[in-house]
Amino acid sequence: MNFDHVIFIASTDCFSGELLGERFAANLDDIKYAARAETLEIMKGGSDYYYDADFSEVRVAKTKNDFLQRLAVLKDSGFILSKFSELYEVTSKQILNENANSIRLIKNVSIRLYWLNVDEFQIEVSDALIEAVMQVQNLELPLEAETDLDWDDIDELWKEASTDWDKYMKGIMSDVPDALCGSFNELYNSPLSLSHLYLWRDKLPSNQFLTLIQAIEDEAFLEMEKINKDYALLVRPAMKQFYE
Repeated sequence: MNFDHVIFIASTDCFSGELLGERFAANLDDIKYAARAETLEIMKGGSDYYYDADFSEVRVAKTKNDFLQRLAVLKDSGFILSKFSELYEVTSKQILNENANSIRLIKNVSIRLYWLNVDEFQIEVSDALIEAVMQVQNLELPLEAETDLDWDDIDELWKEASTDWDKYMKGIMSDVPDALCGSFNELYNSPLSLSHLYLWRDKLPSNQFLTLIQAIEDEAFLEMEKINKDYALLVRPAMKQFYE
């Protein structure tokens, strides 16, 4: 899966709201509009994505950057761009070294922090941080967010999609008709998802949540900086969504 599929899914009526969730409901129409405009740019009048699209690395990278620029002018753009930064990292997981995936590292840091396995942390582990972690444990907050859709549900959503735009998407993807189902499933049910942090935010006092998020972000950044300085730059954008 490349980033085109993220754009395609964001453009659909059947999948976009499920992928982005209620937190993006107010922005959903604008996101879909941006994704649809970029989809038309990818297709350039063609009718078959696999036959007509340019799959060069240059085009794919330009498309991603152009789409992010479209999002950058929207209301709540920082919040939106952060989410798509996370989704980009999920799509990139197969081409990055396992240790050089910022989302994987953020998830790993949050798990270690949850269990107070912090002896090798580079940040200062303050009393306030320990108290916040203890609150997470006391409330039995999860390390994995439960999802509502399995493959059969996803396949059914796609089969039942009937808006004009979704019919257009089915048409250009007809050579591999379940491709977007597979991509959506990979994004929605990804083990790299950070959605559990939204659950933490909903249940914790704001000061404790902020203490946790800052600690996770700073530790992940410092650890990734030792692995790859370029990938370290992806940590903070991916975490920005939790500050909005």
